[in-house]
Amino acid sequence: MVVRSTAEITSAHLLGKAGTGPWQRIERARREGIMSLSRLRHRASPRRAGCVLWVATVASLGAIAAPSASLASTTHVPVLGARVFIPRDGVGWGTYKPRQVFNGGDPAGDVSAIVWTDWGKNTAYGVGNGSIFKPGGGYYRGPVREELRADKLGRCSAGGPPAYRQLEVRVPARPGGPLGKWLLWSNATTLCRSFA
Repeated sequence: MVVRSTAEITSAHLLGKAGTGPWQRIERARREGIMSLSRLRHRASPRRAGCVLWVATVASLGAIAAPSASLASTTHVPVLGARVFIPRDGVGWGTYKPRQVFNGGDPAGDVSAIVWTDWGKNTAYGVGNGSIFKPGGGYYRGPVREELRADKLGRCSAGGPPAYRQLEVRVPARPGGPLGKWLLWSNATTLCRSFA
C-alpha cells in the first residue's frame, strides 16, 4: 500500500506490529511510501530515531484530529438564513453551503447541484441547476444554469450562527439564454423569518 499524503499517515503505520524497534518502524514506513528515503539519508542514533518517530506520530495524530477541530469551528461559519424560513418541505435553509435550496413547492423554487464561492465573505456566489417557466405555461424540459448571491451577512437570532440574511437569483428567460437581473429569492427581504 502506498500512502500519498502525510494526512493519511496514522499511528498504526508507525506503531504497527511489523518490527519492534524504531528503525524497523521507520523502514516499514519508508517502504510503504509514507516517508521518503531522503529524510532518512543520514544515519541517526536510536535516540534521534525515537525523536523522528515521535514527531511523525504527533504529526499523524494532528492530521487525525484536524477534522474534529474543523467541525468545532463550524459554529463560526455562516449558514444560509434560518430553518424557519421554509420550515416544512424546505431544503438548505439554515445550513452551511447548501448543495440545494428548495421552497418545497413548484420546481421554480428549487436549485440543486450548487457550487458556492466566497462563502464566509460578505457576499457568497453560487451556481446551480434549476427549472424555469415557459412563456405559455409549464416548465422547459431539463435544467438551466442559475446564479445565486447570498448577502446581508449578520445573525438571524442573537445566539445563532452568522447567517446570510438575503438571497438573490438570476435565471435566463429561456434555456441557453443570457441571465436576467438579480431578483430576491421568492421576493423575500429576509431569510430569517417564516416565509409562509
